[in-house]
Amino acid sequence: MIKRLLQLYPEAITSLKPNTDSKYIWLKDESTDSYIGIPNAKLTKEEITLLATLFPLSHKQELVRTPLAEEWYQFLIHNGKIPYYKAENIRFIHFTIPNMRDDFQYNEWEEATKSLFSNEVIFVPFSHHHGVIIEDHPNFSISEEELSSAIEALESDFFIKIHFYLGIFQPIQNQVKHLFQLEQRLLAVSLTAHPEERIMTREKVIPNYSYLNLPEHERPILFADVHQILLDDPDLTKTIKTYIENQANATLTAKQLFMHRNSLQYRIDKFIEKTGIDIKTFHGAFFTYLACLHVDGLQGQ
Repeated sequence: MIKRLLQLYPEAITSLKPNTDSKYIWLKDESTDSYIGIPNAKLTKEEITLLATLFPLSHKQELVRTPLAEEWYQFLIHNGKIPYYKAENIRFIHFTIPNMRDDFQYNEWEEATKSLFSNEVIFVPFSHHHGVIIEDHPNFSISEEELSSAIEALESDFFIKIHFYLGIFQPIQNQVKHLFQLEQRLLAVSLTAHPEERIMTREKVIPNYSYLNLPEHERPILFADVHQILLDDPDLTKTIKTYIENQANATLTAKQLFMHRNSLQYRIDKFIEKTGIDIKTFHGAFFTYLACLHVDGLQGQ
């Protein structure tokens, strides 16, 4: 992986230990126990967020795991055995803190976050900025609404930005590692596609994940009859995408876009007439949303 990063960032340097040069962001390769320093000036905010999810950042504060957390760490990240655990089902709540500061008190943040849960959870940090929380009581699990209400306080108290990905409950067996790896990929996609979101779920991120897994050479063909219409009218693209994201709620969409409801309906009818795709149906909405993602990608190039 270090070789791949050196190919992508030729200005990067490698070292057995990170130095204190603030011009570099230091990433650790666990497989070789070495570090690569990439110039901050060569990285976008999105790239830093993505790299921070995939690699531990060097940090001064000592990282401490409980014995059980260490077993889970070895199982999930390396080739350790699956830990013995009394619970039948667990889920992973992935977290990442991209804007890490030198004076960040990780241990205090961990304790504060643990207090949000009604039952005991296992924190498995991979670094000071990302890891997973293992929750084992489906009937008493923390809800998205409860976690959302707590995020503002956590970010205010610790001066950080937090992203969570709420996983799904699964039996503890070898397949759970594959689930963990898949959810890590979904988290990486969500950080790039929805950097403003604090809590992500598979339902939210799966459209972007589905689009990214379409063969790149097939995308222009698949959306050929739609993407030109959307490219010619950026306002129409934003309208349609917002309408679909709001579950076809015209009132909410019109309010968010600061337009009259009749104007919104006119644009929706106009799109349906031009494309023959009824975005008021599930299949029409899903396909059109992927087409909007395709157009967003073209405009971002």
